[in-house]
Amino acid sequence: MKVSAETILSALGKPAADLVTAVAEQAQQGDTALYLVGGLVRDLLLGRENLDIDFVLEGDAIAFVNRLAGIFGGTRHSHAPFGTAKWILDGEVAHRLALPFDDLPSHIDFAAARSEVYAQPGALPTVSPGGIRLDLGRRDFTINTLALQLSPLAKRGRILDFYDGIADLNRHLIRALHHGSFVDDPTRILRAVRFSRRLRFRVEPRTAQWMQAARPMLKRISGERLQNEIALILNEPRPERILLKLQALGVLEHIHPAWRVNPQLPDWFARGREQTAPWETAARDLTRLYWHTMMIGMAADDVQSICKRLGLPQALAQSMTAGARLIEQAAQLKDPSMRPSQLTRFLENSPPIALQTAWLVLLNEPISRQRLETFMNVWRKQRATIDGNDLKTMGLRPGPRYRMILERLRFAWIDGELESEADEQALLKQLLK
Repeated sequence: MKVSAETILSALGKPAADLVTAVAEQAQQGDTALYLVGGLVRDLLLGRENLDIDFVLEGDAIAFVNRLAGIFGGTRHSHAPFGTAKWILDGEVAHRLALPFDDLPSHIDFAAARSEVYAQPGALPTVSPGGIRLDLGRRDFTINTLALQLSPLAKRGRILDFYDGIADLNRHLIRALHHGSFVDDPTRILRAVRFSRRLRFRVEPRTAQWMQAARPMLKRISGERLQNEIALILNEPRPERILLKLQALGVLEHIHPAWRVNPQLPDWFARGREQTAPWETAARDLTRLYWHTMMIGMAADDVQSICKRLGLPQALAQSMTAGARLIEQAAQLKDPSMRPSQLTRFLENSPPIALQTAWLVLLNEPISRQRLETFMNVWRKQRATIDGNDLKTMGLRPGPRYRMILERLRFAWIDGELESEADEQALLKQLLK
């Protein structure tokens, strides 16, 4: 593997490399030590595309980003407790730098070099200013500790590799920096599996032992942080492999004792990527579909509890629970004694994404799938030809009877009892009597 500043910047591509150079020139004017760090350097050395640009500088990152936005435009967001800032790029930035906007990242992240101390396992760290070596040493794995120095000018182009990250890249290893790494931050367990699957690296044996020993610490991690890690997994090209590996390592059950993913998950996820349910409102949000599908096979009450543990939004949690409950009761879908109106009652309170999930996983149940399709395309759209205004005109006082009458007429249409408006009028007269 050839390692040089030119190798890294050329792999970045000209527009992004020109953007990085423009940022470096501003740092050089202030004689500020600026470094390109982390996953971007790793991926570019591996020949993998990445536009997730992260800078560390030995100085005030927030002030530096404010200065960049003042010169080139764009907006910024900062987080003072951690000394971090995000520069959000827009058309004005592209115009002032004479760069094609479509070829630029949406934003660039900046952080002041810092050290971290964990007051207790799993807690967010207490940060304090530090040099670049300390900053790189707080990271998760050696392959993410690489940095390219861009300023000051005298040190431009220097590759920083304090922890043998390049050697581990060559050996295809995921290696933690120290034995307490997973105790300090147990979410690194999930990250180790995600990186090993994405990069096709193996976890170094001692690191694997540290991971296993630290699994109970996952109970200390907030639901929001775990949710974020799962979301990152679901954004991977083949998330099912990561989830099954986490299950095999006993990680999921340490997040919640009831959490099990179904062995059929690879087939279900692949089908979700390749197929769309045959109705117009079928969801196109693959990540939401993944969230629903990976909970199938567990009891609905357990799914609800897992959602609460992960701190998922209420609407998503309710929908995922509905999907699990629908599969629990899926025998009703193929029950020949169930009338279309009964199936409509059974299905119509389920969110559309839950119904799409059911259609996806019931591949070997053609009757169930057909009934789901008919419900979505026909039954749920069926209405009586009359409405409440018609009932009022007939002299019926408004009240609960309106809903009962209109529902009875609607279900009669769904069940095929009515074939014409005359039939509906005849049934209505019976109901009014």
